Amino acid sequence: MMKDAQQPIPYPTPLGRFVLRMPLTLFRLGLGDILNLLRLMILTTRGRKSGEARYAAVEYRRHGSKIYIISAWGERTDWYRNLLVDPLVTLQLGREKVSALADKVTDPAEAARALHLFRQSAPARYDAVLGRLIEDEISGIKLRDVSDQFTVVRLDIIGDEPLLKGLRADLIWLWPAALVGLAILIAGIGRAGSEK
Repeated sequence: MMKDAQQPIPYPTPLGRFVLRMPLTLFRLGLGDILNLLRLMILTTRGRKSGEARYAAVEYRRHGSKIYIISAWGERTDWYRNLLVDPLVTLQLGREKVSALADKVTDPAEAARALHLFRQSAPARYDAVLGRLIEDEISGIKLRDVSDQFTVVRLDIIGDEPLLKGLRADLIWLWPAALVGLAILIAGIGRAGSEK
């Protein structure tokens, strides 16, 4: 595993972290099903220090009952360090909430299969992204040789009842408020135009 100082993708700045957390806001706005179509899920871990629920939007790939995720910043990400302390997590895939047990993939063959799941939908794009993570060119043929350089996590679904409180779609009320505001704005513009 690469040291953080050598990590080719810099750790996010505050602005970068804000952008990475945007899917959480979209989920709270009730757009979880759309995020799921994009293969983004909400991963809930227990904070290693606070014990409180912590949320992260992560890209995933599913293979049967197993779900795979990759940490772009290796073992440095908070969600990864949280699940090392407590591997019981809640996954929200659109409206579906399940409990899972997280485990770092240490078998290079399994890691290569998981990485292949990511790259099969858009090989050129994922070859570029994965290559940037390890500062090496990636191809389907070379993937097995470099798979041990990635932090891949397997999530084994263990039940339909979430063990941790998941993220709620608590901002869905903003949609009707936005529509009413838009209607008032359009009516105001229409009225102003007719008074000329």
